[in-house]
Amino acid sequence: MIEEEIARRARLEALRQQGVDPYPASAKRSHHAETFNALFRDLLASREIVTVVGRILAIRKHGGMTFLVVGDESGQLQVALKKDDLGEAVYQSFHDAYDRGDFIEVSGTAYLTKTEEPTVMAQSFRLLTKSLLPLPEKWHGLSDTEIRYRQRYLDLASNPNIRAIFKMRSAVVRAIRSFLDAQNFIEVETPILQPIAGGAEAEPFVTNHNALGADLFLRIAPELYLKRCLVGGFERVYEVSRCFRNEGISFQHNPEFTQVEGYIAYAGLDELIDHLEGLIGVCVKAATGGETVVKHEQESLDFTAPIRRVHFYDLILSKTGIDLQKDNTEATLRLAMKKKGFAEEGIVGFGGLADELWKKEVRPEIIQPTFVTNYPAAMKPLAKRSIEHPEMSSNVQLVVKGQEIVNAFSELNDPLEQEQSFLDQEVLRERGREEAFAIDHDYIEALKIGMPPAAGYGVGIDRLCAILAGTRNIKEVILFPTLKPEQADETV
Repeated sequence: MIEEEIARRARLEALRQQGVDPYPASAKRSHHAETFNALFRDLLASREIVTVVGRILAIRKHGGMTFLVVGDESGQLQVALKKDDLGEAVYQSFHDAYDRGDFIEVSGTAYLTKTEEPTVMAQSFRLLTKSLLPLPEKWHGLSDTEIRYRQRYLDLASNPNIRAIFKMRSAVVRAIRSFLDAQNFIEVETPILQPIAGGAEAEPFVTNHNALGADLFLRIAPELYLKRCLVGGFERVYEVSRCFRNEGISFQHNPEFTQVEGYIAYAGLDELIDHLEGLIGVCVKAATGGETVVKHEQESLDFTAPIRRVHFYDLILSKTGIDLQKDNTEATLRLAMKKKGFAEEGIVGFGGLADELWKKEVRPEIIQPTFVTNYPAAMKPLAKRSIEHPEMSSNVQLVVKGQEIVNAFSELNDPLEQEQSFLDQEVLRERGREEAFAIDHDYIEALKIGMPPAAGYGVGIDRLCAILAGTRNIKEVILFPTLKPEQADETV
């Protein structure tokens, strides 16, 4: 136990011996900090008694006056304790018992200091929560990245700009729901525990249901269940879904993440892209207050519609010199990659090789928002093929700062073609591609009942919010990211 905690515990015990409850169940509040500051001139004139609450962020004693900075969720305000007004005993009781980090309730009137600082001149105060551990150092806040992520409560308490990021994220999610609801989408919920991990290429988390005696998977995507809803008669559905992928952790990846998936019956790819521009537009406006240009690190990202559209094959050719329409088999593409010095060993399938070129050589170079269209069909086993070019899929991805933010395509609704696509994935799995799709027989049965032509998409909310927050690390926009376990203290 650190010395500071020992001292605070002593003050806590002294309060209890005096009959003071250091953890009362509730508090009164007439004004938030933001409201008090906004209405200060009126409150100063009216002499109205106000009551404010919040955490003590700073204490500064100046003669017979003590000034506090008190913060609540809306912002900060200044409180003044004056010995002559409160009396010696009450004034001293504050310094005997209160610390930076405590929560306090203060009642008083508006007061303008000599430095013209809006202030609450206290007539009374009450302890709401005794803090036993100190906050990070006053001026610099919490800067240790590891502690910030592992003890996010300290990060939030110390860094108002971090709270602002999560308010922005909340605004983005509300904007998504409002946009979709206004377009007659129905929000649904699909299983998180699934008998088959489907809807994306990824390693799943496996768990076991004791009563059923069966293994289940934490979903890697809600896609196949949402499309079952289209089979059942819904025409516009979406889900803000928590998904899980048992893969590496990086600045772009967290094992559990949030996305919104939406599906539109009877829509084609062009209509879908227009829809996505509208959806991304409201997200950007929710984050920026209306601007379509986002400041990201040292760059400005322009989300103004229409967003640039580029063909996947053209990008691969221009960046690597490899023509996928000529080197269109696994053997020829592998040879072309080997000749140019690109990694290809241990990668299975034409789609896997194309994906390696894309992720390692091409995608990192795309900075401005760009819709990339028509990936190889082998990379998109749930998408329809392009009518003009059957070797390509009818799909689009939104790429920003080298990251895939949106994945969308015309949905494959031919049950026989989908079944064969699943079987092709099984072959890749047997060859060692562990993340390949597993066949979902019930989904095939659903398609046999009949699913209307449709377009669908997934938007990675974590990645999008990281872009909108101006950071490349999604841990900055996930309240409690997954972290490596702390090392045990070997001296214990």
